[in-house]
Amino acid sequence: MKKIRLGVIGCGGWVQYHLRIMNESVPEFRIVALCDIVREHAEHHRKLYCPGRKVPIYLDYRDMLKEANLDAVLVSTPHTLHFRHAWDALAAGCHVQVEKPMVTDSGQARKLVRQAEKMGKHLEVAIQGTFTDTFAWARQLLAAGDDGLLGKLQLVTGIMAQGWMKFTAGKWRQVPKLSGGGQLYDSTSHVLSAMMFLVNEPVVEVACFTDNKDCAVDINAVGCIRFASGAMATITSGGNCNTWKSHLTFQGEKGRMEISPHGGNFLIARDGHKRDIRKTPKGFDIPSTSPIRNFADVILGKEKEPRCGGRVGILLADLMDALYKSAETGKVVKVC
Repeated sequence: MKKIRLGVIGCGGWVQYHLRIMNESVPEFRIVALCDIVREHAEHHRKLYCPGRKVPIYLDYRDMLKEANLDAVLVSTPHTLHFRHAWDALAAGCHVQVEKPMVTDSGQARKLVRQAEKMGKHLEVAIQGTFTDTFAWARQLLAAGDDGLLGKLQLVTGIMAQGWMKFTAGKWRQVPKLSGGGQLYDSTSHVLSAMMFLVNEPVVEVACFTDNKDCAVDINAVGCIRFASGAMATITSGGNCNTWKSHLTFQGEKGRMEISPHGGNFLIARDGHKRDIRKTPKGFDIPSTSPIRNFADVILGKEKEPRCGGRVGILLADLMDALYKSAETGKVVKVC
């Protein structure tokens, strides 16, 4: 089996999720280079995921792209660095999987998608829920509108609650230059990315309020969103709560759908005479997968395109730009 030569830019904690699954069930990849500005982080990952192999370690990702003869790259770095790392990897002829958020600027989002198209390479955004069977079916139901189980979409509610302020204190996630924002752009972007993936249409108008709780970035936020179809949404982003909750609710004219941004806790409720639906129908032909498995499949031509590609990154970037602009100006923001 010919291996896909893989490089990793950013050896923090979260990339281990992908590398663990890769070692367990995606043998098509072979890690041939690791990069992190802290050498010890890369050495730790080499010991865990490349045992017994002298995989080169780089402190500068540009050297890795020049020297390692890569086919694909995983980008798992602070949010505002995603654009440059992904852009340069695409320019070097690599397929790219990037963590959420894809980028932190709507202009950069469009440039990155164009770069992938120009280079003929795949660009995948690793938002876990979007790779599940429940998300695939839920997206179809919402797209069906009047003809689907839910009917025309009317309202969406998203919530994220956790003790984000405490466990990110003193870390890059609370440094605006690296994070691009606070809880809203970090954990809550899981919820918003899932919302944009499932609704799959542009936002036309938003209003947002934020509270930094004396920190450099937003800790708590609430937002109101109107989509192009007229459907409306709210988001509650809580980063100073000692419990954890992450969830989405979709209200259609015929029923209500509940789903976790990570794909679980799935429920479709209709009128009182019909049984609730808690799983995809028998015979549904889009199985759950993982971002790293899907990444390999699209590179090898087993899948036509990533389950979660650049379009979702653009939709999210447009939304986030508008939410932060509204919070800054205190005005409703219209999205072109």
